[in-house]
Amino acid sequence: MNRMTIRTDKRAIPTIKWSGICQLLTIAAAILQLTGCAKDDRHNTPHPDRGAVRITTDWSGRSSDASVPASHTLRIGAESQEVTAETNTFKSLLPPGSYRLLAYNTPEGVSITENTATVDPKDDGTLTPQPGVLFSAAKELDVTADDTLKVTLPMQQHIRSLTLTLQLAEGDKERIAGTTATLTGIAHSLDLVTGEQTTGQTGQTVAPEFKLSTITPTRAEEEKPALAAMLRLMGVITDERQTLTLTVSLKDGSVQTLVTDLTDLLKGFGGTMEALRLDALLNLPTEGDMGGTITGWKEVDNGDITIH
Repeated sequence: MNRMTIRTDKRAIPTIKWSGICQLLTIAAAILQLTGCAKDDRHNTPHPDRGAVRITTDWSGRSSDASVPASHTLRIGAESQEVTAETNTFKSLLPPGSYRLLAYNTPEGVSITENTATVDPKDDGTLTPQPGVLFSAAKELDVTADDTLKVTLPMQQHIRSLTLTLQLAEGDKERIAGTTATLTGIAHSLDLVTGEQTTGQTGQTVAPEFKLSTITPTRAEEEKPALAAMLRLMGVITDERQTLTLTVSLKDGSVQTLVTDLTDLLKGFGGTMEALRLDALLNLPTEGDMGGTITGWKEVDNGDITIH
């Protein structure tokens, strides 16, 4: 009797590896989970019920002698943020609505209270003669939900440099023992939002510190001795007189008090922020003269001053 032998080829039957199937299932589940948690493309921000504000401060309108402040403050509503860069995103997202944005710096010698900037007084009651340069700008904002509002603020300069120089006659420099001076009718307070002087203020007094100096003309001329004082002023009170009173103590023990009116020369002081220089001649009395005089005030736009 013939016997039939049946052989089974194990290679013909595929072997199922359950570990591989489990890996595939795990990957598929992860993809489904990521798809379910993905950001809704219909929204532009993580908090679609609020809006962001991105602010750029433009300092290009400042005078040639003024520098960009190291830091400044951004204020929206009741919230404030101190920043150092020119472009900043405000720290808080805001509900939709209308807001006022105010940007300003706080220079040395100036105090800020709410929307008012005031030049600090010295112990003797006169104004700080050379406060830092103050800037501010304001803008009304309309914040939209789920969006970033981009704003550029042209910063406005509020404090201007003023140099007063009094040229001396030959030999007078050696006769001077010391000086004191006052200038009246000076503004000291303004509204940071409008940039205008606060209403109702009366003129204050600043005390210029005149020092022995040398004027070097731009052309090939000899250096000239002078008294010079450098100030930085918030402005002048237009309905008051700007009167300079200079007291000169001489080495012979005599004292000369000279009064001169600068009202006409300073009436447009707030119209531009470029530094202003005013020159005049100081004539000290010689023996037998009645007194000294200050004459020939004029605006000067050239030459260098070296203060000793």
